[in-house]
Amino acid sequence: EEVKEIVPLPEFDARIARNQQDPEKIDLGDAVTGQLRSYISAIAAMYRKNGFHNFEHCCHVTMSVTKLLSRIVMPTDLEYTEEASSSGGSDDANTQRKIALTLHDHTYGITSDPLTHFSLVFSALIHDVDHTGVPNTTLVKENVALA
Repeated sequence: EEVKEIVPLPEFDARIARNQQDPEKIDLGDAVTGQLRSYISAIAAMYRKNGFHNFEHCCHVTMSVTKLLSRIVMPTDLEYTEEASSSGGSDDANTQRKIALTLHDHTYGITSDPLTHFSLVFSALIHDVDHTGVPNTTLVKENVALA
């Protein structure tokens, strides 16, 4: 597939925003959790035991990406109050839509696109799989085919 310098994120979709669930409340079930553990174990086994580009480094990068995603904050110009989010009327629906749209635009869609979250965390997980531990500049100097 073609490499792109800019990856376009999805436009805001009020229907998706309205149906978005709290990830903390989603139960994947034992079967999916087991498959995920097996898959991550397989990825971990592909990391070499070198001084830096190893699975421990992968874990640090993955946790950092996850933390950075969780620290994306609301814009300061957005007036959000508990009253605006709990009245239950049609004004409440409009307020919720405006908040979701503002968050989407403020964060370039990152906060409202689960696939983007997954892609970023997955990229962090696999970013150094099978890394030899030698910097790319050294591989280029040594004229290694991998470079």
